[in-house]
Amino acid sequence: MPYYIYKVRDKEGKIYIGALDVDDKKTLRNILYRSGFFVVKIQPYKEKRGLFAPKVSLDSLIIFTHQLSSMISGGIPILTCLEILWKQTENRRLQLVISQLKNKLTEGEFLSDALDSFPDVFPEIYRSLIRVAERGGGLAPVLQKLVEYLTKQRQMRMKVKRASTYPLIVSLVAVSVVIFMLVRVVPVYQKVFARLHTNLPGITQFLLHISNFVKHFWWMGFIVVGFAVFLYKKITSYEKGRYTVDKIKIKLPALGKIFYIASVGRFVYALSLLLEGGLPISHSMDIAKRCCENKVLEKALEGVERKIAQGQALGSSLEETHAFPVMFTQMVSIGEESGTLIEMLNKVSLHIDEDLDYKLDRFLTLIEPALIIVVGVIVAVILLAMYAPIFTLWRSIKG
Repeated sequence: MPYYIYKVRDKEGKIYIGALDVDDKKTLRNILYRSGFFVVKIQPYKEKRGLFAPKVSLDSLIIFTHQLSSMISGGIPILTCLEILWKQTENRRLQLVISQLKNKLTEGEFLSDALDSFPDVFPEIYRSLIRVAERGGGLAPVLQKLVEYLTKQRQMRMKVKRASTYPLIVSLVAVSVVIFMLVRVVPVYQKVFARLHTNLPGITQFLLHISNFVKHFWWMGFIVVGFAVFLYKKITSYEKGRYTVDKIKIKLPALGKIFYIASVGRFVYALSLLLEGGLPISHSMDIAKRCCENKVLEKALEGVERKIAQGQALGSSLEETHAFPVMFTQMVSIGEESGTLIEMLNKVSLHIDEDLDYKLDRFLTLIEPALIIVVGVIVAVILLAMYAPIFTLWRSIKG
């Protein structure tokens, strides 16, 4: 049967979006009318892909998971939970996904199988733990664990974004100030220099050339930025390109350490959660390696997987990659020997959080004065170039 997407309005005027596979539009319209909705729009379902496709934010997924966990804990049947969440969610893409989940569960699918249809919304670790929970009968506790995991992921991303965004904003402000001086201030002095009829110093001539170029070809900046963004997207769409970019990121001065620690932290917490959920070490490693969001570490962890499959211990396998902190590999080895691997991984995760906070604060403390000095030097050079002819003329008159 064809799949249709619909937009409806209830008696209070609230809009809902959903999808259903029915024979035709007329059948769907009748179903929606009987459910008490006013039909706004019905059209064949076509999934949008690419850069401009609607996304489900991490915040929306956290709220959905938390509410689902709370309702299931309260004894509400899962189909009723999804019906309530479908009506409550504000994210249109998530609302459509919940509608499709309802359809799949009504047809007899397990929740984990239904989630597999939306890998762009529900990460692999999410789907795997739900699958384990369905077998063990403890869906609500696992959903709450996933809330903690997703919240930690959000915090980690915010820390990394904070480290990379601040220098970018300051740099943009600095570039804006320089462009303003080149376009608005320097031309005023250029007219003064023309009336002086004197030979200009090399630094002043160079500044005037830059000013004229920026004034007449400012639009090229947008082309360069647009091309750079396109090139980055293109390169990172390939496995080798993503690997190269990730390698450069973790080797950046100061900032690279933050990217590296955050990636290790994601892997450690994911591995801990998967093992605690009852997944075997081999399966847990396969999923956790993709949670680190860094192809360099992922490549190293593929080697660890192979060694574990051959019977080698996790701690020694990690140590041999030389890609992880010694303290981490030693604590993993101790955890394996004492039978407290999950507890050790949780301790390592806490330590990584503290280390990341420390390095982030230190980086921001150092980068702020450094950027101010750089901006100050650039402005000073521009001022020197503008006043150099005046000083030269004054010396010639005095002489």
